[in-house]
Amino acid sequence: MSPSPPAFLADFVTSAADSQGFPPPLAFEVAVLGRSNSGKSSLLNRWLGRKALARVSKTPGRTRLINFFKVAWTKEEPPFYAADLPGYGFAVAPKAMVASWEALVRAYLGVERPNRLALVLMDIRREPQVEEINLCQWLRDLAITFRLVATKGDKLSFGARSRRLSLIQKGLGLAEPPLVFSSLTGEGREELIALAREMARRDLEKQIL
Repeated sequence: MSPSPPAFLADFVTSAADSQGFPPPLAFEVAVLGRSNSGKSSLLNRWLGRKALARVSKTPGRTRLINFFKVAWTKEEPPFYAADLPGYGFAVAPKAMVASWEALVRAYLGVERPNRLALVLMDIRREPQVEEINLCQWLRDLAITFRLVATKGDKLSFGARSRRLSLIQKGLGLAEPPLVFSSLTGEGREELIALAREMARRDLEKQIL
């Protein structure tokens, strides 16, 4: 396992059960979405260099609220929110509760918020399901920029990974291959940092213009 990466300025802000609980918007947000147990909390912790920032559970469906974290890469750069959204699909919970979580995700994506980058997480060992297909199309319809992140990249050999990435890209109609991420080794972390920084820079330039 690689050494722990340096921590950024990241702190928990609030948990929201509905749109009334969303914090006042900042200039930029990164939404982390994915099927239950796709590794959302593990990605947030590794990406932001904070081991226990987001709660990690082996039981799918434990994230039942939208958790907002305030992040700044440096003291000089403007902060943004990282929003950890409830997982969709399989969850160990009553169907009515699962439906309410999914409604919360729809409310967040549909509400007027600042410029957003959506990270759609998917276990690299799985094939695209209707949930991923519908989610990607929905993000396109909402004109929300998104990137597919293939998590748990350390679980497959290089050859198997290449075949799986090609299958995912084709199955979801993606313009570029998924970004491979591993919370164990840190693979893909620097790419995610660069992606978020670039999106934030573009948004700032639009505001100036």
